[in-house]
Amino acid sequence: YVLMTRADFTPSQLILHRQDLMPETRWQQFQQDVERLRQFEPAQYIVGVAPFFGELFKVTPAVLIPRFETEELVAWVAEEQRTAQTGLDLGTGSGAIGLTLARKLPQTTMTLSDVSPEALAVAKQNAKKQQVAVQFTVSDLFAALPARYDFVVTNLPYIAPEETPVMDQSTLRYEPKLALFAGHHGLAVFEQFVAALPQHLTAGGVAYLEFGYRQEPALRELFAKQLPQAQVTFRRDMADHPRMAKLQF
Repeated sequence: YVLMTRADFTPSQLILHRQDLMPETRWQQFQQDVERLRQFEPAQYIVGVAPFFGELFKVTPAVLIPRFETEELVAWVAEEQRTAQTGLDLGTGSGAIGLTLARKLPQTTMTLSDVSPEALAVAKQNAKKQQVAVQFTVSDLFAALPARYDFVVTNLPYIAPEETPVMDQSTLRYEPKLALFAGHHGLAVFEQFVAALPQHLTAGGVAYLEFGYRQEPALRELFAKQLPQAQVTFRRDMADHPRMAKLQF
């Protein structure tokens, strides 16, 4: 991936040119890149971009690297929200979710928010590069968002600190902990989210969220207790793991 991106090759071009001699400058760069990979630095941070839904998004250590599984969440929203007027990507990071939805739902005014100004700066750069018009707000969950939205989509921090020993070293060392970890067995941010959610949805509004594959039982209990008025749907990802939920009001 690193070599392909540095050379601006497609996978087939990389195979076609696999026996070509590298220019000296590229060879030196590749050696530096390999050394960074040996230190578990994610390839996406090394080259500064990550693919998501057919686009390349700028990524820095201020934002999570977009995951393939999250594309399934975006596809679910895009399929169901074709008439929505307003949407919110809460905790946008690189903007991968919100900017992709803005392209797929041109009738929807999208707002992208994040508690981290540094993360939001990356999302703004991606919006400019992709020429996508959206609104940006620095906000800790809904704190600076007085409006109501037809839908809210979010990939909240959901990893429990006690899971650290089994985590991938590249994620643990380099990705932003603010976007990864949540207390109370990974549920703390979900608890804050559901407490404020009804006040930020229009009548008949919908929320979509991603979660850890072991969290469905705890989230079922949380939603039943805090949001009994919501119709809850869980969905599995392509690996057949519980991964996404929809809250219909």
